[in-house]
Amino acid sequence: MANNKYFLFFIMIFFQIDSLIGDPLVQLPNGLIMGREATTFANKSYFAFEKIPYATPPLGPLRFKAPQPAQDWNGTLNATHLDVSCIQLPTQASDSEDCLFINVFTPQLTDDDNNASLPVMLFIHGGAFLTGSSMSASPDLFVNNDVVLVTINYRLGLFGFISTQDDIIPGNNGLKDQLLAIQWTHDNIHLFGGNSDQITIFGGSAGSASCAYQQLNQNSEGLFRGIILESGSFLNPWALQRNARNNAFSTAQILNSTFQSNDDSQDLLDYLLDVDAKELNMAASQYFQSVTTPWELTLWAPVIEVKNQDAFITKKMFGLVQAGNVLTVPTLIGFNSEESLSFSQDPDVFKSVAAVWDQDLSLIVPEDMQINDETFLAEMGGSIREIYTGGEPFADHLGDGIRYGSDNWFTRPIRKHAELLSKYAKTYFYQFSYDGVLGNIDVHYDGAENVGHSEETAYLFCSGTDCDESLYPKSDVITRNRLIQLWTDFAKYQNPTPEPSDILQNVTWPQVSTDDGDFLYLDIDEDLQIKNHPKEGTYSKWTELYDSLGYSDFDTY
Repeated sequence: MANNKYFLFFIMIFFQIDSLIGDPLVQLPNGLIMGREATTFANKSYFAFEKIPYATPPLGPLRFKAPQPAQDWNGTLNATHLDVSCIQLPTQASDSEDCLFINVFTPQLTDDDNNASLPVMLFIHGGAFLTGSSMSASPDLFVNNDVVLVTINYRLGLFGFISTQDDIIPGNNGLKDQLLAIQWTHDNIHLFGGNSDQITIFGGSAGSASCAYQQLNQNSEGLFRGIILESGSFLNPWALQRNARNNAFSTAQILNSTFQSNDDSQDLLDYLLDVDAKELNMAASQYFQSVTTPWELTLWAPVIEVKNQDAFITKKMFGLVQAGNVLTVPTLIGFNSEESLSFSQDPDVFKSVAAVWDQDLSLIVPEDMQINDETFLAEMGGSIREIYTGGEPFADHLGDGIRYGSDNWFTRPIRKHAELLSKYAKTYFYQFSYDGVLGNIDVHYDGAENVGHSEETAYLFCSGTDCDESLYPKSDVITRNRLIQLWTDFAKYQNPTPEPSDILQNVTWPQVSTDDGDFLYLDIDEDLQIKNHPKEGTYSKWTELYDSLGYSDFDTY
């Protein structure tokens, strides 16, 4: 009996030692973490460290506060699996308030025999500031190209972006989470084989707008050296929450009717801190559904804060970038050829939306035009529809309605962002036009182009059998390989085409310069081509309308 006890004891010790030997360990300032070794579809080994706390859980009195650095832990933290997302709409089974985690995927670890110092790409996921998780960003393609990939969770929806527009709940906690995660990466990535001086941040949609916001925050100085913006800017109309105080109190009213008359911010904060997270999220969802229209993309989003000690941004974005008050790091920026396709995949539903626009043309006028006169508002709506249909109803020209949606929500502000930024920072612009199987949006409207919002991300992230090249047309595989090379070369060299490359058809991607009236960009289709003036036919007419207003004190554009 005693011998059996000793035998079991030694077996247990053996497996513990074997585990410690076999699993990668990294000593962080907060404590020791254990990751796992994995293999990409191309049979390249890498190390994965997931669910690392980069902040103190934003619970209790920290619920609506700026994030605090992570606390120390004892023992070895298991960092081998991510199973948590931030609370979001719609609710996911993995949702939790305790969600501020960061993940690192690296081809090499620094040790006594290997002083690795690889380029780093930090990805911020999209999802309209309402939904999404770092679990959606698989590392295979980046690891295969010898880049360290970092992915993060950040607070979403009401939990990340509620604001009373005063110093009680200033707002922007989701952006502040991201900034702390970027700071964590800069301070710690050398422990994972990454180079803290070669960090590029990138994202898609709201993740792209988030990266753009990081470029406006002076506390980001020195934390990253490049940015990739895919279909999102702080100039997009959906990237700013205009009625934040009303949104906050209206949500509280669903739970407590006293806030129909009580507009005290401190009372609101005290009440919301005691509400169960799921109950609060349900109220936020109910309010969202009651006030948004089928063509509105988000509700909870960044705000322009009042001045406070943790303020992220206190001035209008358009003026900041116009004056060059940005971090002037090299930037790769662009959009897909027909962004709004992703939100209008049912022609019958979209026809009903178009009919609503036709009945009230004021609905298609951007809020950032700041037009209050109803007559002028209707006239401006007519001028905007004229750009697309020559004055005929959108309901009879659905492809033109799609083009309006793409331009209004995405392409106009993104091109304007690049145009303004290019005066101060090295800027590369693209249009992703390749309509492949991987994009997974199979809808077409006559007169519109073919690649919808977020289709490009399917070419950047894959895992397991999704990476199997035999599942897709050859042109899809070539496009995927081209896109990942352009993105990772930009991270490595601050230039997406540093030297001639056969897979890139030996193209040289020029920087944006508008000094001589040009706006050169790379069109990424079945072939790569350098073209001039993306979406010029409608963009120039939009800028004429904005210029006709006689002022430029815009926030978005």
